[in-house]
Amino acid sequence: MSLLDINDCDGDDFHPSSFNIDIVFVHGLREAGLDAWKDVHTGSLWMTSIFPHARHKARTLVYEYDVNRMVTPGGPAATGIYDEAVSLANVLVANRELQNAERRPIIFFCHELGGLIVKRALAFSHSRKHAKLTHIRSIYRSTVAVMFMATPHQGLRKDAIIRWNHDKKRDPSQFELSLLEGSDTIQEVTDHFTPIMKDFQLYNFWEQKKTDFEQTSAYIVERNSAAPSWPDVDQCGINATHSAMVKFSSTKSPGYTLVLGSIEKYIRSAPQTVRIRWEQDSALLNSERAFDIGGLLEASVAGKTLITAAEPDRWKSEPNISTIPNNTSTSENVYYHVGLHSDYFVGRESQAELLLHAFKPTEDTGSEKPKVFVVYGLPGSGKTQFSLRYLEDHQRHYWGVFWIDCSTKETAESGFGRLGQLAGKGNERGAGIAWLAQTYKPWFVVLDNANDPQMTLSEFIPSTGNGNILITTRNPGARLYNTVGYLEFRGLNPEDAITLLLRLAYPDKELQDTKQLYSIGAKSIVSELGYLALAVKHAAFTIRSRMRPLEFYLKSLLTCRTTLLSRPIVESAADANIIATWELPFGEISSHRSTDYRDAVDLIHIFAFLHFATIPCAILSLCSDGIKSSTGLAACPSFLIDPVAKYQVEERILVAARVLYNHSIISIHDVDAGTCNTALLSGKYFTLHPAIHEWARGRLRKCDQLKWLCCTAAILEHAISSNMEPSGRMFRRLLLPHIESCRSLLKSAYPNLPETAEQASQLEKFGLVYSEAGHWETARILQKQVLAYRLRTLKQYHPLTIQAGRNLAHTYWNLFEIEHCLNLLNDIRKSQVIYRPSFFDYFVWPPLKPCYFEYYLTLDDLHKSLWLSGERDLSLTVGLRATNGLKELLGPEDPVTVNAMFNLARTFLHLGRYEESFELLEHVIKVRKRFWGPEHPDTLMARNELGMNLYAQGKDLLKAEQLVHSVLQSRNRILGAEHAYTLWSVNDLSKIWTQLERYDGAIQILEEILPIVARTLGQHHIGMVMTRSNLSRAYIRSGRLEKAKKEIIYIREQVPQNHPDSIYADYGWAYLLFHHDKNPELAVKCCYEALDRGLESLLLRPEHGTIASLTTLLLQIYEFQGHEDANESLRLKFPQLKGSRDPESIDFNLLQPPRSTNPPAAVEQESLPPVNHQPLQEEQPRLNRAPRTW
Repeated sequence: MSLLDINDCDGDDFHPSSFNIDIVFVHGLREAGLDAWKDVHTGSLWMTSIFPHARHKARTLVYEYDVNRMVTPGGPAATGIYDEAVSLANVLVANRELQNAERRPIIFFCHELGGLIVKRALAFSHSRKHAKLTHIRSIYRSTVAVMFMATPHQGLRKDAIIRWNHDKKRDPSQFELSLLEGSDTIQEVTDHFTPIMKDFQLYNFWEQKKTDFEQTSAYIVERNSAAPSWPDVDQCGINATHSAMVKFSSTKSPGYTLVLGSIEKYIRSAPQTVRIRWEQDSALLNSERAFDIGGLLEASVAGKTLITAAEPDRWKSEPNISTIPNNTSTSENVYYHVGLHSDYFVGRESQAELLLHAFKPTEDTGSEKPKVFVVYGLPGSGKTQFSLRYLEDHQRHYWGVFWIDCSTKETAESGFGRLGQLAGKGNERGAGIAWLAQTYKPWFVVLDNANDPQMTLSEFIPSTGNGNILITTRNPGARLYNTVGYLEFRGLNPEDAITLLLRLAYPDKELQDTKQLYSIGAKSIVSELGYLALAVKHAAFTIRSRMRPLEFYLKSLLTCRTTLLSRPIVESAADANIIATWELPFGEISSHRSTDYRDAVDLIHIFAFLHFATIPCAILSLCSDGIKSSTGLAACPSFLIDPVAKYQVEERILVAARVLYNHSIISIHDVDAGTCNTALLSGKYFTLHPAIHEWARGRLRKCDQLKWLCCTAAILEHAISSNMEPSGRMFRRLLLPHIESCRSLLKSAYPNLPETAEQASQLEKFGLVYSEAGHWETARILQKQVLAYRLRTLKQYHPLTIQAGRNLAHTYWNLFEIEHCLNLLNDIRKSQVIYRPSFFDYFVWPPLKPCYFEYYLTLDDLHKSLWLSGERDLSLTVGLRATNGLKELLGPEDPVTVNAMFNLARTFLHLGRYEESFELLEHVIKVRKRFWGPEHPDTLMARNELGMNLYAQGKDLLKAEQLVHSVLQSRNRILGAEHAYTLWSVNDLSKIWTQLERYDGAIQILEEILPIVARTLGQHHIGMVMTRSNLSRAYIRSGRLEKAKKEIIYIREQVPQNHPDSIYADYGWAYLLFHHDKNPELAVKCCYEALDRGLESLLLRPEHGTIASLTTLLLQIYEFQGHEDANESLRLKFPQLKGSRDPESIDFNLLQPPRSTNPPAAVEQESLPPVNHQPLQEEQPRLNRAPRTW
């Protein structure tokens, strides 16, 4: 670099002390030295020929730097701007000191890249605050104005770099790529300059004429980059090309008047501006130094060292990696659920020490909140590998180490769900987070690939617990989540990058030998790769495989990178570097014609549309038969079609995967048998780096992307069994992130999804998997789309439409949207009455009573839904019809018949027909045990109902307790402590304990699950209403009436007046009015209002337990008041009260969502008369019962 004094060159007779201002010119990247400013025709410099420098006593300085060194491959790519900025500041300081002109005002006039160098130089000067460096700070203090001539403040466009280098017959260098729009290099310059830009007068100029290239013309720097919308900054265009805008041949040249006028204005204001800045800045520095000295003295007295996340430079000397905290050195690692392992890793020692120090525990670990550290940076910079190596080094110091993929909200929820299962609390996200929050043994969680800026990471950070959380992300905004610090990852240290390349490329040779032989070539390669760990690693594998020897690799890399720049997927230098290192080996793979290499190409096309992690090999082998029968697929791999047997498909897949693995494109791991214990898994799964995953999809043309997306969706569809066997449940859970990835891409590609029958079939399968996993909201969206498509194309009577409707009704049922469920099922039933599968199905009597299998299935669904809605009488009629019909068609032991029998048994139980319910439940349990075992979820459900049957009868409460308690233990172990069915068993057990007068136990288990129910279901969910209803009952029985009152108020607010459970809520309120508030008159009024509403609206039968409880309470109140006449009248109207015990109806606390007071019209009209069935006798629905008034 050099600083040329133009005044000396022209022989001007000026003494150094006579100058009033220094004007410093800094050229751009396209033209160097004085050529950047000379007129192309005359060769004259406008700064001396037409600019009145003598009049203004202006010293003209031209800073020149080595452009060729910067643009040559292997040059100072990562530090080019900073290096030149430091040189400019130091050279300018030295020059001015020699003339004793430290306080002379400065105006910078800079072209293109020169503007970025000046911005960084001013920021560098401003950062020198130490007393020994004040001379460097003098550049910042003395600068008045900066004139930016087509400076790419926001970076250069790709096409400008491509065209310029094409004209020069060369490939773009890493330094030029670092100037792309949105690059980290541009952002770094901006970040450093923004805080001080208000201290200077700035003027942005842009070019208004395009530069001619061989076949086209274009702007080198676009206006939006040359003149950003900065506040209070002058800006104007110059009607000249990029080069000519700084070469003025005369005073009439475009832009000269603007430039001259601005310079003269700055010269006039310079003396006062600089004097004030020197005074104010000196005072500010003196104040800061005094504060720092006081702080250091205070810290010294306290015996502590201050460390802040905002000052990372001060951390590096603090931690000692050999000093392990005492309270973690004895920790025993029980859980290490990471699933990944670090590859060969070098460097980042100082960052590892920093992280260790940040996570150093305090003395009082029991009350701490988790510590959060954020590592952010470029893709491929080694964030994940750094985290893995840290965990492997410090695993022994943590009780539990867990890895959560946070690439999407769904994968994050699934990851914490697996933690919940590990803890035995169920597979809900909140279960895993709650487990960590309540664990005070030291734990460590990595939230990896949390790149989505729309994702709220605080949802996945436990509020308490003795834990450390490390977030890895590309999103700089995620720094906000840190509590103990953050790090930015870019490239490796140059020496570490060279070591990584040579050790991986030549693993059999000594490092010292390879450095002697290849260090020069390796240095150029890692520099062009931006020192990115992932790119260096892939380059090493390519060199090691001898596809590209080291001495030829750089040329191949540059050529490939130039080609890639035209692709939309390449947006930055990091993209170009990383993708080029994959394109080179992938080009070798795609050029081979052997079967295994062709299969490898097809395999990566499929992986591109799945989630990048944990791709089971079984996805591909299971779908083979279904894919062969598929029609309309524009792309389909031959390894799914050609083989005859499933094992042959799997063999070809593993061979193809090995090709990709050998070229370092994917990794292959064994399935963890502890978490994936299912026969459907082959023992292998595949994983791609997220950046490779993006490349694999982005390298395809749009039309090819659609082809392979449709193929991948078909593969997922056929990997899901239509029967949804329980044995495949774990495998289907593994498919969820892949289904989500494929579904989101389908939504983007097809706005009106589904648009074809094939897509409808795929969404139907996806909906079943979401439904099975408990993602009801997502399942409902998909199932509504499928039903709408089939209603539009196939009409309502088609079997596929009916199946789609039943699936949606099932989801409505689980969401407790009972009105929607009943209406939909009734529409399906009406369609099935009119449109029947065969001609012979119409020849039945009576003719409006179909007797075919699908119709009975719909009736059974309707039966279950009517039961949940509180229509127990109508539910019984429909249930008998469905059960009898299925038994005739399939027999009493078919699983479908057994399901219908269970539903009927539950209806009998809630209608008080205990013996019939008991008989059916015994049969159901016997068959389910034989088919599925004693601990299958369906068997457990029947066993739980049998226990509640005994409870309702009041015959054998100890046996009921034994049954329900054993089911609770099994559900706790199999489903998890926070699963909805487990919580249901807790509620049922509380009822039994309350009846056994074990009030403290009942209250304790209900109070323990209250926060779980609130977290997993919500404050207004039916499960919360049921839990608080049972709690109120236990409070009342134990005499804790004040607590019971709070719960009863909540229940009355939540349960609508037209629902049967509102009658129980009114009973509880009347009980409290009499026993707690001592207000018998109001209690009597409440009882009669409840009786009127319950009996007149047909909400409850007269013999129902809650009606009996209300009338019994009335008797107590009348006896207390001495109203014998009213007492006798009440006994006459309810003769069943004589000698009765306090009834324990099973319906006492079963709370369902609100229903309409009128049953579905079509069901009421049909009235469903009985069919011939020996063991079960149907009863007619009691819909026209005369209302009673009181």
